[in-house]
Amino acid sequence: MAALAFGILNVTGQPINPMLVGNNVWMNPSGQVWDLTGQCGVGSVRIGGGAYDRRMPPKTQLLNWVTRIQAIKAEPILQVSQYGTPQAAADLVKYFNIEKSSGKPIKYWNIGNEPWLQAKKPAISTVGALVAAYFKPIAAAMKEVDSTIKIYGPDECYYMEEAINDLFGGKNDICGKVPGKDYAYCDGISWHRYPQDNNINLAIDGVEDFRRAIIKCKARIDYVNRLHNRTGDQVLGWGIGEFNAKGGPQVHTWENGQMFGAVLGLCMKYEATYATTWSMFENGGSRRGTDFSSIDGNMVPRASYRHMEFVAKHFKGIYADGRSSDTNLFVFGSKDTDTVSVLIMNRVAGAPVEYQLHLNEDFAGHGKAQLSVAAASSRKYNGIIEGRATQVLLFKGDRITKYAYSSKDFDNGLPPVRTTAE
Repeated sequence: MAALAFGILNVTGQPINPMLVGNNVWMNPSGQVWDLTGQCGVGSVRIGGGAYDRRMPPKTQLLNWVTRIQAIKAEPILQVSQYGTPQAAADLVKYFNIEKSSGKPIKYWNIGNEPWLQAKKPAISTVGALVAAYFKPIAAAMKEVDSTIKIYGPDECYYMEEAINDLFGGKNDICGKVPGKDYAYCDGISWHRYPQDNNINLAIDGVEDFRRAIIKCKARIDYVNRLHNRTGDQVLGWGIGEFNAKGGPQVHTWENGQMFGAVLGLCMKYEATYATTWSMFENGGSRRGTDFSSIDGNMVPRASYRHMEFVAKHFKGIYADGRSSDTNLFVFGSKDTDTVSVLIMNRVAGAPVEYQLHLNEDFAGHGKAQLSVAAASSRKYNGIIEGRATQVLLFKGDRITKYAYSSKDFDNGLPPVRTTAE
């Protein structure tokens, strides 16, 4: 249990965006799916995808989704079509933000979805020009209606570095200001990722796949912000518009759930605005083909849902970076007012692992796995985590609340187990 007094000190770090943990709505989910999505605590829900890009839903359908999203206290992210006219996109902004059809304006928007795939995979060197040709006139028309909106793009199917570098600070730059205006065309890089290798452990190799892309994305964001002197409310952001395993059989796995937990931790560390998984529910939750659901067909939340829920509900305030002496253990934390939250994942099978957790940057000890989160607290905690398991620890005053969730729980459709101790 606890070894020292709590002693939280001042801590500085990256603020965690309240809309970070998100999902995508697809087709017409049932009321139960909407309720479960709300109970997960998501901060954002994206309305987008290739099918919507080619054939935008009518305003009545969009309004229904936006109203439902706002009812669960999440931010809608609305995609407009790359194939539509600038006026059509501007009309949608007017409908939601000037006429306020849902009662509350929409701040975050996307233009287009996976343009390289939709253009039949042309040479990557041509993607920047392809995107800029539709993105800039549509963005200018949208911001003419409401200059306060934030537009992210191009929502490519992966972090396509050559194309991103072209569009963000390169020859076909979409980050500069609209001529004669004080606002820019684009406000953030957004991209998708579904690791495709059949032979990887998503909880380990899948995480490293995302880590490489995230680090490149953050470096590009920093470069463009310096290039265009974008500061304050004009600072360029980034988000993941879609992510998941490659298909139904891989989505419904324990490893995919732990990948979600780690990806969200990395998104906090590198200051993402949002990370919206694809999707709430589809293909009947069949565990086959295009079943990218976060909820199973019997309405039992999957491991992906549970890890999203952990982060959405318990990780707020300031990110606290984590370290581990055992590479199989993934750890990160947050500090919010009087609570330090820590997530620990043991990503491999085997005997339980004893660990010592330091709630500061100290990293010394013997005979146990050493973990730390940079939460500027003098507290230590000694614990045990079984193989293929996730724990969330909440330190508040003298009380410790613990959530334990394992692959066995997932296999049996059981929720995490909550315990408390003084």
